[in-house]
Amino acid sequence: STRCAVVAAVVTSVCISVAQADEALFRQKCGMCHLAGGTGTFMLARRLGAEKALLENRRDLDARLITQVVRSGIVSMPRFTRAELPDDQLKSIATYLSKRDAE
Repeated sequence: STRCAVVAAVVTSVCISVAQADEALFRQKCGMCHLAGGTGTFMLARRLGAEKALLENRRDLDARLITQVVRSGIVSMPRFTRAELPDDQLKSIATYLSKRDAE
């Protein structure tokens, strides 16, 4: 029905908006190191190969692993406290990166 079509369009629009917000948050908080040309991307390319260097291009990231690495740090990546990156923001970033494996 028309009502269902309208509801579906609104839900789709909200989902796209959330995904765009999560992407923007990743770029704002993590992009300095984890976009093309960043130190994190360079280090990941050295350790894991160029195909796994850009986090946004990967399809094998798990939200729990992302959360653990961000909170604990790993190799040359420092840990980020809840004051630096609140839990809700970290969850949004982890969701953004881990959902890419479903595409």
